[in-house]
Amino acid sequence: MAEGATAPPSKGSRILEVLEVLAKLVGASAVLVVALFANSLQSRLTGVSIQSQREQAESQLRAGMFNSLISPLGGSQSDKPMPADREMLLTELLALNFNENFEMKPLMEDALKRIVVDQGKKTKDGKDTREPLWTIARRISERQKASIGREWSASEANKPSGLPPLASVFRPWKSDADSGTPGCAFYSLNLDETTELKGEPVTANVDCQLAGTFGDIIDMKSPDGIYTLRMVAVHPNWEDQTVTVSAQPFLSMQKTPKPTDTQYKFELTWLDLPLTDNTVLSDGNRFAIYLRTFYNQTVSINVMWFPKGYFTPRERPLNYSEVQELWGRKQ
Repeated sequence: MAEGATAPPSKGSRILEVLEVLAKLVGASAVLVVALFANSLQSRLTGVSIQSQREQAESQLRAGMFNSLISPLGGSQSDKPMPADREMLLTELLALNFNENFEMKPLMEDALKRIVVDQGKKTKDGKDTREPLWTIARRISERQKASIGREWSASEANKPSGLPPLASVFRPWKSDADSGTPGCAFYSLNLDETTELKGEPVTANVDCQLAGTFGDIIDMKSPDGIYTLRMVAVHPNWEDQTVTVSAQPFLSMQKTPKPTDTQYKFELTWLDLPLTDNTVLSDGNRFAIYLRTFYNQTVSINVMWFPKGYFTPRERPLNYSEVQELWGRKQ
């Protein structure tokens, strides 16, 4: 080798240099990955925190609103009672904002009684003084029906394959000779005083519609077909817009109710709301009956079945499907 020439690097030294460079790159990459992960985690935690703060703020707002509305109604009363129209306004606000969580019927009944005593049933132009609260009750009923409709759609989406499609849940099969034949989730009944009284039970058509007269026996199956609800509506009060209802659920395999099957008899009014005025059966089926229209000598009544095992927010403020999964029960 010539004097002053540099010896070429050995193979081992070149490998060490490569390893050193790779180590530096890996270290830098690890730092970058950790930084990105930490930033992503912080963003997620921030999002969860913001969501939690938002829910907490909403809960506080609702609690404050509820206290502000209920305190004048349920708090200490002075010598001078609250004006009837103000009680009506507070009741309307409570019903619109808290109808899913509280039984509002007693409060609404009291507000209607007071407005009738204070202003009578009719205004000077012939309008019913109770109509504003009745209108709100109708709005709430349809809102709650839509909510249960979404629950039915969700249960259909989570249903294992091989079960009947949603159409057979909302619409009955053409033949209901088998007690397991499913019924409808929602029934619509139209009753008037001009139709001839039928001598045998009336059942729904393919669109879950029934037409008859007051006093007709009406049979409606639960969506799973296990129960049949036998209902009779009589004595419509056209002035106060109420109707007397008898409802008797029984096992479909019986064909007719037994003497020991529980029968419910009540006066159906606009203040009967699905999520608070419903009946739970022993197997988890649940149904509600409520008014839809009261017009021109015709009464329209809706009968709504809930998804089996459903908990109302007033009973359990949880997702009922998740509760069933925690218990290990299949939908």
